[in-house]
This record gives sequence, structure tokens and C-alpha cells, in this order.
Amino acid sequence: MMDITCDACSKKYRIDETRMKSATAKVRCKACGHMIHVSKPQPAPVAPQPVPVAESIFDAGIPPEPPPAAMDPAAAAGGINHPAEALSIPAPVAIEPALERAETPEIAPPQKVRFGLFGKTLLVMLLISLLPFGIFWFLTFRETSDRIRSDSEAIMAQTAKGLGDQVDAWVNANLSVLRTVAKLPEMVAMSREQQEAALKAVQREYPWMYLVFTVAPNGMNVARNDGQPLVSYADRQYVKDVLAGKAVGWQTVVGRTSNVPALVIAVPIKEDNRIVGVMAAAMAVEDMSKQVANWKKGSTGFAFLVDDKGFVLSHPKKQLVEKRENLNTHPLIAEFRKKGWTTMTAAFTGENGQPSLGHARRTNYGWILALMQEEQEVLEALSIIQNFALALLAATVLLAAACAWFSARALATPIMKLTDAAERMSLGDLNVKIDVQSRDEIGLLAQAIGRMQTSLRMAMERLRRKK
Repeated sequence: MMDITCDACSKKYRIDETRMKSATAKVRCKACGHMIHVSKPQPAPVAPQPVPVAESIFDAGIPPEPPPAAMDPAAAAGGINHPAEALSIPAPVAIEPALERAETPEIAPPQKVRFGLFGKTLLVMLLISLLPFGIFWFLTFRETSDRIRSDSEAIMAQTAKGLGDQVDAWVNANLSVLRTVAKLPEMVAMSREQQEAALKAVQREYPWMYLVFTVAPNGMNVARNDGQPLVSYADRQYVKDVLAGKAVGWQTVVGRTSNVPALVIAVPIKEDNRIVGVMAAAMAVEDMSKQVANWKKGSTGFAFLVDDKGFVLSHPKKQLVEKRENLNTHPLIAEFRKKGWTTMTAAFTGENGQPSLGHARRTNYGWILALMQEEQEVLEALSIIQNFALALLAATVLLAAACAWFSARALATPIMKLTDAAERMSLGDLNVKIDVQSRDEIGLLAQAIGRMQTSLRMAMERLRRKK
């Protein structure tokens, strides 16, 4: 019998070393669970002599007679004072020749790896590859998003300015024609016979002016190009404005003769700086606004034009123009009026419920020119970049996982082989084959374990020869 002590809690046990099938064994301490490594002592070189149990080592392989306290658990329980608890060793386990405790014999199983090389390698590779990529993608995405939105806003503003300039230029050109004609002597004479010939000539030269006429200071029609009966225009705002001294008067109306929305512009007829009448022309809004109505960008981008009262002058939907729909409640127009008629670009929710980007500006005649497009289409290029980035991210993850798997396998396989060999050697199997042919640090470890195996085998041989 031999006494052993737990290194962790100092609890003592007595074991029968003759039950050990190899030179070393492992037992678990009942008190703290610590693994106790037991080495079989070398036999004494002299002839065996009976000695006290506490000092016995080995005697030619025959165990000494155990003292009563170790032999009889009942006697130990009855009060026999002995410095150590009895720990007997039953029949050895077939798989491992390890010692077993008397209370709860147990052989420590190998610990399972919870987070092995594969997980660690995968984590490291993902961090190395994905972290810079993620930061770069995030910064690039934000920068690209801001740039695309800024470019779209700039394009909208420039387009709106161009369309607005076209509308203003068209109106200015017609005003210039009317001002030139209003200075003719036959117009200043305010004679119907003289004026009708000039008015018909103007309509032939500018066919979009479907009605050209003059009005006396009392608001009564003097002459007109279409030969229709004369009527009173005293209630028309553009006539009132010119007679009140304004250089130009205009109004969007439903023409009495055409029954379609029209733009009427008027200028004064003067004689010696005295207003003697008004010259006006009614023009179809469709002719005036075709450039606005025909503008499109993508499948959702379009432009429209409303007057100072909010009535539609130009729109891709002709029915809105024919009905002179009022768009003051349109989100973009309402925001424009709220901002004080200041040129603006804003994001809003369109009538179809889709997030949209729009631009609105005021023309020289107080009209509102607006452009709008759904954000999804505006940021389509960004969506393409985002999808490409996600595809690249997925490919990077798969590549990192594959590299991690192969790298971990290349590392873990020889390590597991060496671990298994060391475990079997610790249980007494000194003939286990160490089959690791690596030429790196793991190969050096395999060679060292092989040399240790050879040394242990030689040491055991020497012990057997000494017996």
C-alpha cells in the first residue's frame, strides 16, 4: 500500500499499487475534483523486508498486509485513529488501466473543445477581412448616397431653371410682338377697320395666338381677328391691370371662344404716354407649355407648371390641364408656398405614397415650375452599388469560411493526433504510433513527443530489469 496526497486540498488516500497496470495512473480527488497523478515507485534493489505500511514502497511485487484500519472500513468508522482514509482499487477498467477510488471510482474523461481552432481561425479571418471592408463600405455608401442625392438635386435645379427660362422667354417673345404691334399708327387710332387688318396679320404670323383683340378704356372690345361679335372685357383682371397703369397684364382663363385653358397677356396702347386702349392675345396653354409637359426623366420623373393661384398650366396629364385642376394641396407646392415662394429642393411623400424628391422655383411671372421623381429611381445607382457590395460581402464570408476551415483542419488534425497519443501514453500505452509528418512547429512537437515516448519506454525497461 502507498499513501498519496491531493495537491489542491491536501486530502490523503491509501492505494494498492499492485492494481496498477502501468507505471503511471490518474485518479480524481473526491473532495475537490483535482486530478492526482500517481507514479508507481521503483522496487528497492535489496531483498524485500517487512516494513511498516506507511513506509512500504514495493517488495518484489507482493503487496504487504494492510493494517486493520485500511482493511476494515467498519473498524475505521468505529474510531480507529489512522492518518489517512482508505482508498482501495477494485478490478481495473478494461479500457484504461487507471486507479479507482474506493468511494466513487472515476477516470477523468478527456475535455471537449468548446471553441476550437476552426472557430478561432474563422473569427480572426472574418475580422481581418470584413472589418476593413465593412468600414470602407459604410463610408463609401454614405458618401455615394450623399453625392447621388446632391447630383440629382443639382440636375433638378438646373433643369427647372432651363424650363423656367424657356417659359419666360416664350412669354417675353409674345409680349415683344404685342408691344411692337401696339405702337403701330392703326392701333393707336383705335379704329376697328384699321385694327382688324393688323390683328389678322398678327394671328397669321403667330398661329398659337388664336385670338388677338383690342379693348377700349371703358372695357369694351374694339376689334378682333376672328370676326366674332364684340363683347365686354371690363371684368377681366388683365384689362384692369393694364388700364391701372401696369406694363403688362396676364391671366390664365378658360377662353370664351375656345372653351379651353388659355393664357391671355395684355399691353397698353399709348398715345403721347396716355393709355388709349389695351391690346391682348389669347394663347392656348398647350402650345405654351409643351416643353414642360413633355419633360420626363426615367419612368417616374416629370414636370408641371401652375399659376400664382395654383391652377394647372402644364402637366403630363392633360385632363388636369383641361379641368384647370388646383394643385395648392400638392405636397411640393404646399411646401413651396410655406417657404415663402423661395426656390427649394425637398423630399416628400408623393400622391401615390412613395418617397419622392422634388424641386420648385418661381418664374418671372409668378408661376411655379415643379419637377419631381421617386427616390427609389433617383437612388437606383446607389441600390446597384449596395447590391454589389452585399454580394461581395457574401462572397468574402464564404471565402473566409473556406480558408478558415482548411487552415483549422491543417492545424487541428496533427494536434488531435498528438493529443490522442499523449493521452494514451499517460494511460500506459507506450507503443502508440505518432503519425505526424509536418515540417513546421507541429512537426517539431511530434518529434519531441516521440523522443519522450522512447525515453519512457527505455525507463520502463530498466525498471523491469531491476525487478
